[in-house]
Amino acid sequence: MRRLLRAVETVMHDRSGANARLALMLHGISHGYSMAVRTRARLFRQQRLVSQRLPCKIVSVGNITLGGTGKTPMSIYLAQLIKKAGYRVAVVSRGYKGQAEKTGGIVSDGRALQMRPSAAGDEPYLMAQKLLPMGIPVLVGQDRVRSGHLALRRFAVEVIVLDDGFQHLRLQRDLDIVLLDAAKPVGNGFLLPRGTLREPLAALSRADMVLLTRCPQEIVANRQTDHFQARVTAAATPERCPVFPVAHTPFMVECVPVSTHAHRATQMGLEAPMRRPVYAFSGIARNSAFRRTLVDMGYDLLGWQAFGDHHRYSANAIDAIGARAQRKGAQLLVTTEKDRVKIADAWIRHLPLLVVGIRMDFGVYTEAFEQFVIRKLESADNVASVGQ
Repeated sequence: MRRLLRAVETVMHDRSGANARLALMLHGISHGYSMAVRTRARLFRQQRLVSQRLPCKIVSVGNITLGGTGKTPMSIYLAQLIKKAGYRVAVVSRGYKGQAEKTGGIVSDGRALQMRPSAAGDEPYLMAQKLLPMGIPVLVGQDRVRSGHLALRRFAVEVIVLDDGFQHLRLQRDLDIVLLDAAKPVGNGFLLPRGTLREPLAALSRADMVLLTRCPQEIVANRQTDHFQARVTAAATPERCPVFPVAHTPFMVECVPVSTHAHRATQMGLEAPMRRPVYAFSGIARNSAFRRTLVDMGYDLLGWQAFGDHHRYSANAIDAIGARAQRKGAQLLVTTEKDRVKIADAWIRHLPLLVVGIRMDFGVYTEAFEQFVIRKLESADNVASVGQ
């Protein structure tokens, strides 16, 4: 998909010869895709396609574009918030490219991990790891209705956080949160395959809240959101729908040693800039964003390898990366949390591996955002009690 999008970008800037014909073809396919997506949404609105209601509250986290907008850290944030508010909560994800995607299953029961990353998928396994200390279960399956019923039977949940659920119209929800990248909220404005939009902008009318992710830190610190809110058009975002800016704040998760006497994660922090020569690699939706993060953190980036999203590593591949990094004079390897779940400790043979994670930071908007979420859940409680 990433190669396709690069090709599309080339076509958009070069309309001569074969590229002009390809641009025309992509425009036609994009138009057909748009009609199919609109028709599907209309059939659900008219109830000609069935949307099911589970006997619990559903909070959906999704987007309308391809690529990383922060759905995984946002799902973790919400699950933790809802748990602290006193609800029994679980996360349900598709488990994209995991072996259990079609069959479904439990990644974590809140007490122990039940699947390996290859079965669960990268993001669900990472969420299960992060949510284990709070006892929050994580389930996967492309049939989110069936996974929801499993969560109800096994864990008697009161709230389900639906990861990447905006297009999953088969399941009714109580709160629909859509994430847009603040720098490029709608990509080039075209639907697949001509652009990166998964749905037309009109689909945002289904949202209860829009989050503008990857905002600069000063935006969430000083209430300077006008510039970014202007990026979401009035036609796309209804007045009832609040828009919150959120920054992606990097932090050091761990440093995997080459031996038991090597670097310790507890000795490392973001307090002092780490001007150390490093060699980085990642296989995520936005590798370039990870690279910029490391530069902004103050690392001396001697080399960098980018792989496709959900890339599967092997011991030999990590060994080759480590050897290349040593030849370049690096002192550390650096990767993301999502990549780390697929790398065994025993594969770290040349240099320590520093793992960098991302936290969602609402800054001065934290209280307003969290109160909005809790009020939505409480209003759903009230509706349910009236119905009884």
